[in-house]
Amino acid sequence: MTLAFIAKSVRCADAIGGEILQVCFDTIPESGNEDERHTPYVLISQNFEFASPATIEWHDGSDYDGGAEIVSVTLARDRAMIRLDRDLEIDVSFRIGDGRFAQLSSYLRRMLDENVLATT
Repeated sequence: MTLAFIAKSVRCADAIGGEILQVCFDTIPESGNEDERHTPYVLISQNFEFASPATIEWHDGSDYDGGAEIVSVTLARDRAMIRLDRDLEIDVSFRIGDGRFAQLSSYLRRMLDENVLATT
């Protein structure tokens, strides 16, 4: 199964001096009301303080889910294809500037290391 959507917002955030990183692909603006969510999003997080893999959660437009292992992320200039250890791929299209794309690529590589494949 594939969850495909166009992200209106791509956010990269860090806390505790970079010990926690997050990347969020979302279909609603950051100020949106989560209680009324009916559209997809994906959030990838990594807490480097603990020796554990990055985590992923998502909303498919109907319900929240998460807890899968990220097998790989194929990152292109306008798209991310996230393959999970379940029968699910997440295909996110987006449009962001060069600086934000460099930050996105950097965050994903730091969180997922060899599991990120960048294409042109």
